[in-house]
Amino acid sequence: MEIQNNDRIKQMVVRYVKGELSEEEMDELKRWRDERAEHEELFRNVVSREKLERGIRRFVKTSEQQELEWNRILNRTVRKKRHSRKMSWMRYAALFVLPLLVGGIVYFSWDTTWETGPVVTSPRIVPGVSMAELVLPDGTKVWLDREANRALEEGVKNSGDTLNYTEVVASGIQDSSEIYHTLRVPRGGEYTLVLADGTTVYLNAESELRFPKQFKGKSRKVYLDGEGYFDVRRNEKQPFIVEVKQVEVRVLGTSFGIRAYAKEENVLTTLVEGRVNVEAGGKQVELSPGQQADFSRGNDRLTVTKVDVEQYVSWKDGRLVFDNKPLEFILEELGRWYSFDVFYTNKELKGIPYSLNIKKHEDIAHVLKFIERTGKVKFEINKNTIIVK
Repeated sequence: MEIQNNDRIKQMVVRYVKGELSEEEMDELKRWRDERAEHEELFRNVVSREKLERGIRRFVKTSEQQELEWNRILNRTVRKKRHSRKMSWMRYAALFVLPLLVGGIVYFSWDTTWETGPVVTSPRIVPGVSMAELVLPDGTKVWLDREANRALEEGVKNSGDTLNYTEVVASGIQDSSEIYHTLRVPRGGEYTLVLADGTTVYLNAESELRFPKQFKGKSRKVYLDGEGYFDVRRNEKQPFIVEVKQVEVRVLGTSFGIRAYAKEENVLTTLVEGRVNVEAGGKQVELSPGQQADFSRGNDRLTVTKVDVEQYVSWKDGRLVFDNKPLEFILEELGRWYSFDVFYTNKELKGIPYSLNIKKHEDIAHVLKFIERTGKVKFEINKNTIIVK
């Protein structure tokens, strides 16, 4: 199914971004995405919110200017003889511009800087997108990026990037038992969850949250593996509790982030607003805004320090911030979001410290080029692996 001959696919991508696709259209779009790696790559770039915002700033919306811009793009790409794979890819991108202009959302999928620089780019490495898997009590798994804009069951609706739960009033005799669902976000993904009590949870890549469909107990308890940011709806009669392995965070209503990846020794709880109690290793501390509780699972030590919270929670607002962090840590974080592997030709390169503040949807080639300017490392991209040398 060639995209240049299928206006329906173009329009469906636009409507996907706007959350207007039916279940049947979602299935059709998924089949198109699965046909070719180029289709999936282009789809992921189009739905990237950062690229949409960039396009909106770059273009105008009058019909005359839209037509002029479209003709200019065609003259520069499609109507010229193509001699390389790069130009072929640009042709794919250009053919998406017209329907996006018509749809009122302006999108331009490449920059002139893409064509220059020391880093060879790979279409396999792209920023993450909103995608997650919902696991129901009977083991049924629902891929939420394929089930946009539909009700999954009573009190549960998905919009393509946010899973919404609402309170359901039961008639007759009420069951006091809680039914748990699990939301899993894979590598290269992110997702937003609104719990039945109105609490909003932002889940980062490679994270999982187990939670009740309806809160019925004396407390609102959820279980986290990975990284999440919680904006908790206040309820003094029903405290909100986040449990990770060996750590429990208890709040009434506040905003905070927790980083608790299974492969990492430290569990970090960073408070943005309000107050939280952190209990771990037989010790309990209360945090004030701007403080972070650091629990070492290796030696059961719990400490509290003052931190720049933006370094730890800015990911939920579309930025990745690193302050004097080792290259190994930075590339591991970027790899979790961009879904790439890393190979070091010299292990000593892992410890070189860097500071970065980048947009989550930045072209990875531009990020690597920026790091290369220090003169301490060079990068090579081979398919889905970044080689550090």
